[in-house]
Amino acid sequence: MAGCENPFLALKARQVVVMFFMITAGLALVFSTLGALELLPLQGDDPILAPILYSLIFFGLCVAILLAARRLPLRLTVLLGPVPRHLAWVQLLWLVVGVFLFSLGAFQVSYLGLSLVAPGLVETTLSQSLLLSPDQATAPGLYNTLMLFSVLVVAPITEEFIFRGVLLHRWGVKWGVRPAIVLTSVLFGVLHSNLIGLFVFGVVMSLLYLSTRSLLVPMVAHAINNAIASGVDFLATQPTANAIDTLAEFRASWWLGVLCLLVSAPWVLRYVAYHWPERQAPLPYFLNQGCNQGDRLA
Repeated sequence: MAGCENPFLALKARQVVVMFFMITAGLALVFSTLGALELLPLQGDDPILAPILYSLIFFGLCVAILLAARRLPLRLTVLLGPVPRHLAWVQLLWLVVGVFLFSLGAFQVSYLGLSLVAPGLVETTLSQSLLLSPDQATAPGLYNTLMLFSVLVVAPITEEFIFRGVLLHRWGVKWGVRPAIVLTSVLFGVLHSNLIGLFVFGVVMSLLYLSTRSLLVPMVAHAINNAIASGVDFLATQPTANAIDTLAEFRASWWLGVLCLLVSAPWVLRYVAYHWPERQAPLPYFLNQGCNQGDRLA
């Protein structure tokens, strides 16, 4: 069929990896040079650099991918797909809540096992917080604003574009849609240090994209998930909260993780089973072009 381009035959996953490391190394060089010249109004260990660098790296990576794919061409509007007009938003919200509880339970259970072999790593993880208080940062208001922007805006847009938009299509063209879902979700889980929980999160985001043909849906779902996580983190840092700060408290609260898994697993896994694609299911980019299975392989 005329007009059915397949940019993912030429766009390689290793190109994305190389661009990521080049952007990261370039920004590190720029910031270290500015720091050495005393032109950077921040210390090298200032927490505020974390959300700034994250946003610059991932937005930069998305821009680099689009620039590299101009000659293919990769059409962003086709990748994003249509704006959903009849989406069941209440059901989507409940699905996101279920996925969040599953990832939270998976984190609790998996890190409970990890605490037996690497207690220091788990203690360090428990001491970390998304939002900082005045005694933890020189400008907590600015830091928290930038962190929330990176978590609620940058991460949902850029990570969904990279994982569900680019990598899902690239590996789907190469190996098929099912292996692509698994591979992108495993990579997503590994990079977020919660293999089981974020693997399932990645699978659900992939299925949302496949079933709606709109990348905007997993972007919104991702943002809602991160908003819930930010709210939980904020409540846990309040003076009146019974926060789990020590390794002993974390181990004693094992039942919370099990409870989260028992409550969330039935409806999350039911969604996955119901929406799991056929082996030869077409990918959203090609459906949005109006191409059939044969056209996309041309």
